[in-house]
Amino acid sequence: MISSQLRGAAGKLALPVAALTQAVLMAMAPTSVSAHGSMIDPPSREYGCNTLDTPWNNPKHSGCGEITPIVGSWMSNAILGVKDNHKDLIPDGLLCAGGKESWKELDANHEWPTTVVTPDANGRATFKYKQTASHVTTYFRTYISKDSYDPARGLRWDDLELIGDSGALPRPEMGAITPLDVKIPAHFTGKRVIYSVWQRDPNDNAEGFYSCSNVEVMPANVQWQASGALQGGQVQSGTEMTLRLFDLKRTGDLESHSIVVKAGEEKAAQWMFSLAKEVNNKSSVVKVGKMQSNGQVVPQQSDTENQVYGLNKKVGFAIDQKTPEPVTPPPVTVNPPKADLTGPASAEAGDAVSLSAKGSSNGGGKLKYQWTVPAGITASALNQVELGFTAPVLAQDKTYLFTVKVTNEKGSSSASHSVLVKKQEQPGGGNEGGESGAHPAYKPGASYEAGDKVSNVGKTFECKPWPYTGWCSQSPMYYAPGTGLAWDQAWTEIK
Repeated sequence: MISSQLRGAAGKLALPVAALTQAVLMAMAPTSVSAHGSMIDPPSREYGCNTLDTPWNNPKHSGCGEITPIVGSWMSNAILGVKDNHKDLIPDGLLCAGGKESWKELDANHEWPTTVVTPDANGRATFKYKQTASHVTTYFRTYISKDSYDPARGLRWDDLELIGDSGALPRPEMGAITPLDVKIPAHFTGKRVIYSVWQRDPNDNAEGFYSCSNVEVMPANVQWQASGALQGGQVQSGTEMTLRLFDLKRTGDLESHSIVVKAGEEKAAQWMFSLAKEVNNKSSVVKVGKMQSNGQVVPQQSDTENQVYGLNKKVGFAIDQKTPEPVTPPPVTVNPPKADLTGPASAEAGDAVSLSAKGSSNGGGKLKYQWTVPAGITASALNQVELGFTAPVLAQDKTYLFTVKVTNEKGSSSASHSVLVKKQEQPGGGNEGGESGAHPAYKPGASYEAGDKVSNVGKTFECKPWPYTGWCSQSPMYYAPGTGLAWDQAWTEIK
């Protein structure tokens, strides 16, 4: 009698729930437990999300995405200390959650997996409850929501009508499926909530188990009339696709249902599947999909198999397509740049010096750089954001002025920076390194051999023997004695 619209989706293994070592009852307050079972046909919201959806990755139903932390505990919607006093312990608006604030999303107005229920001519149907632990039962009571139920405010006790009471049941085998016979009054059709209350025998242990299942109750005499297949091709994301429904005997629309095509769902098979699900969740006059052997209409990932079926009569329909308005990007505003130049204020002879224009504002455009260097300074790559040079050897302190000009589409700007290069300090007289007199000053770029001694930055250095000798005459930035980045690979300081 009951068939899930999503039956056939891959199930997931529920995570085991650790048993409580001790249950502490609080006066007049529900206490959560490690519980054992749920309605599986029609599936409870938590069981349906676990087995019929993928709440951990791109869920199909918004509610499943909201209850991800509790989906693995679908059998645990229960509280301790219940002895037929459910209304005292479970407040309105938390019925689906079993009174637990931590499970309140189960009562929120979300989209949930929905099962079609078709009672027989006498209104009878059989539900299924899975008992994952062996408990003696006082009763299973099954309720259906009245027309007063408003999903926006949550399920209330006054919204429910009793449709089944199993009475006392013996202890079943663990994992047993317990059939629950119900009788649904003829006027309870359309979208409904089935509410289940399982009272465990207090002599076994006082516990109450709760669940909400979303259903669509069909009249016993329903006949779906094929009215034609959805047609269309690939569209762009953001397009609004609307299915309009007409009564063939009258003019005017019966209903209309729309979706906005998401990125990745532009192909016909994809957006038709999404549109069919939207229609089946909302429509009271049609179903869209493929007719199954059990008489149910299930949406398909196909561009040819989604038929429109009218409830007991054929309907007319059309698909309207509204392409999103093109978005004109805002104009790009470019302002003149503002140059900024940073670097050290002073340097010793032979130091490697770096100046930078990275702090320059580009004004929203693309910058070009041009450096101006003073006489006596050798530098390369004068059109880069940074400038590097080696401080020259001088007999007197000297200030050098550097300028960078930055240019974009709207103009240019310049900034300057001064670097004081200090004179070369000569070593003092006397006996240095066991020899009399001062050694010649180191000259960047000069040729040196093993054993040559030079003075630099007030100290004396000796060129190392082969195989290091060649480095003494190479790049001052790296091998200037006492100042280069790797000077000690070429020179030995003489103490």
